[in-house]
Parts: sequence; structure tokens; C-alpha cells
Amino acid sequence: MRLVIIGGDAAGMSAASEARRRVPDAEIVVLEATQDVSYGACGLPYKLVEGADVEDLNIISAERFRSERKLDVRLGHRVEALDASSKTVRGTSDDGPFAITYDKLLVATGATAVRPPIEGFEALWGEGAYTLKTLQDGRDLKAALAKKPRRAVVVGGGYIGLEATENLKERGLDVTVVEALPSLVPFLPEAMRQRVMAEAKAHGVGVRLGAKVTRAVRSEAGEIVVNTTDGDVVTDVVLVAVGVRPNVGFAKDAGLVLGAGGSIAVDDALRTSASDVYAAGDCADAKHAVTGKSVWIPLALRANRAGKVAGQNMTGGGGVVPGVLGTAVFKFFGLEVARVGLSEDEAREAGFDVAVAEITGSTRAHYYPGGGKLSVSLVGDRATGKLLGGCMVGPEGAAHRIDTVAAALHAGMTADEVYAMDLAYAPPFGPSWSPLLIAASALGKAMKKR
Repeated sequence: MRLVIIGGDAAGMSAASEARRRVPDAEIVVLEATQDVSYGACGLPYKLVEGADVEDLNIISAERFRSERKLDVRLGHRVEALDASSKTVRGTSDDGPFAITYDKLLVATGATAVRPPIEGFEALWGEGAYTLKTLQDGRDLKAALAKKPRRAVVVGGGYIGLEATENLKERGLDVTVVEALPSLVPFLPEAMRQRVMAEAKAHGVGVRLGAKVTRAVRSEAGEIVVNTTDGDVVTDVVLVAVGVRPNVGFAKDAGLVLGAGGSIAVDDALRTSASDVYAAGDCADAKHAVTGKSVWIPLALRANRAGKVAGQNMTGGGGVVPGVLGTAVFKFFGLEVARVGLSEDEAREAGFDVAVAEITGSTRAHYYPGGGKLSVSLVGDRATGKLLGGCMVGPEGAAHRIDTVAAALHAGMTADEVYAMDLAYAPPFGPSWSPLLIAASALGKAMKKR
């Protein structure tokens, strides 16, 4: 049996490793377009500071996969076509064209950083303008930073953009964030968005909201002038972090059915619309655990988990991948920003009878030193009393308290049931009435009002 896996990062190598454990004598071929496999891309923003080494993000090398797990890992192999009828993939390697047949195929091609078609950027990519998605992206940006730029423009105020902003400031650069939307982190309620904006201001970050980049050009003095709808910004380096899109070109050309966000549609066993073809990771869709609908939420845990299940099922298993909630957290200077499930707007769009509660509580007992205020917002459904989602912002406590909300969502708990939970308490970690319990109580009351 020959298993072919396209893509050698989280989902692909998880699948390959799981398949090897289950079927020791299977032929397992991994085709990776780049020269890197199995690395922690989520850590890239934190490697921008002085002295940090991007190579630390490598987890297991291709050579170790070959020698220790007997996987045929082929680097520099770019798949360009899939013929599901003949069970063949074709592409170009560093040594020329190739074709390989398979018994089972996994598409784990991930996502690609968006490079918007803005005037002037084509001449700047790699020469002043960068993305931050792959390990090579990190190397390229670190090389640019080694030239001691004084200023940076970050285009896009999402997770990666804001994490990179913090670390570029830590490196000593003057940073301006240009965001096309009218606010940063739009899934947050207004008061929480203002906390993020205040944090940016407190650390000297310039933020231009509702501003679109229209052009970028290098001046005769060597500076980059970024034209926006809110005026020009002069800079030395530009990080474009406006999102990612699923890398599905050859899969789409092969006729595979697509799902949310243009990703490859899969069932609970990771099967695509083509026989013996699976898909996992950031190139594939998922089922939302609250709505049951197709969503595309490219996050690391889903990629690793889906890869493992795909590896099971490609070797005769019957694994089922659970639904997702989009649980996410990021650090922005002194704030933790976390979310899970549906925002208020998403819940309304999904047709729920929405109730919302927003409170601010303490992260520690009032008599214990340190800590601060934790903002908590919970969204619920009046018709059933069930929790639908939540978000938190504070100097501590958000990153792990959000996991309690995720557990409650997976369990289908009501606001009253969350309020009844017996949560841990000690003065260094929170008041006896956790901010989450206070928020759940407030949500329960809001559900009974009209």
C-alpha cells in the first residue's frame, strides 16, 4: 500500500507518523514544496526580537523522519496536478517533473499568506515588504531586520499583525499598524476593542483604522513610502499580515468540492469528494461545534488533530474528527485577548435569539497584590438557554479561562449550568466568585429579559 501525503507540516507529518505507527510496512511518501517540514509557525512573531533564532521553531527534521520513522520525505516537490481517476499526482521537483501514483492520498497543503495586488508591492516583495507564514518568511524578515531598520509598517491588525507589532516594538522599531477595518479585533465588544487600542497607544504604536493601502514605492533616499487612504507613512520595512487563504489550486482544478472560505470540503472522517482522497489542516474545512455548519478556521490544534485522524483512516481506521469552536488567544503587550465560539454578530447571522452579557471582574482577590481587570463577554441563545460563545481581555487569566468556556460549549451547557460549575479558587489566581461565573450569572438573567 502506498500512501502519498502532499504537505509536510502539521497535518501532513501528523498523518504520516500516525499511518506509520499503524502500518509499519506501508510505503509512505511525503511531497513537500519547500525545504522545511514540521515547524512551529505560530512562534514566528516571537522570533523577530534581537537574538531569537528562527531555526528554534524546527520540531523534527526531514532527515529524522526518514531515519527514525522510515518516511520517504521528498523536499522541493511541488504538486501541480491531481488525476483522481488514475490515482496520480504530478508536479515539478528541484530535479525536474515527477509523477507518482497512490492508493490513498492526503492533501495537506495548508494555507498561503495573502499578497494583495497593491500597486508597487510586486517590486518590494523580499526587498522591503514581507509576509510571515512560513519558516522561510521568518528567515527573510529576520535578515531584513538585521540591517537595523528604524521604522516598520504592519498592514493588517489580526493575530499575526498584532503579535508581530509587539515584537517589532521590543526590537526598538517605530511601528505603525494600518488596518482597513474600522477597528482592531472586530470580534470583541466595543469596550474590549478600546482596551486593545489603549494598549497600543500606551506602547507608542501608531494605529490607522479604516485605512486602505493604495500604493507603495521606494524613494530615491531608499525609504518606502506607503500611500493609504488616511495619508502616507514613510517606513523602512513593511510586514503584510492581511490574512491567509487555503492552498487548494490543484485540488480545485481536479474538481474536488470546496467548502467554507474556498477550502476543501471534507466529512467527519476527512474524506473529500474524490474516492481515496483525504484532506486535513489549513486547506480543509471543518464543522462548527455550535452551528454544525462548514467553517474555515485555520488553527494549529485542528491541523494536528485532523492529520492524526486522517492517518488513521487512510490505514483502515474509523476515526472521526470533532467539531471546532475557533478557540484562540493572543498576547498584545500586557494584554491577553481570547475568544471561543460565536461572537454576537455571528450568532445573529446564524439565526439564534441572542442574549449578551458583559462584565469586568478582578483577576485576583482584592487583597492580593498585582493582577488587574478581566473583561468577559458571553453570548447565549434565549430559546435554549445555551452558551454560544465568549471572549475575554485582561492582563492575565484570559488565556486559560477561555478553555473553560470551550469545554462548556462542547458539552452544550446552558448559562445556568456554567454558573453552577465548581471552579478553582485561590487569592493569587482570582476572587472566590470567578469573573466567568459572574458573567454566566449575568447572561442567565439577560436571557430572561426582553
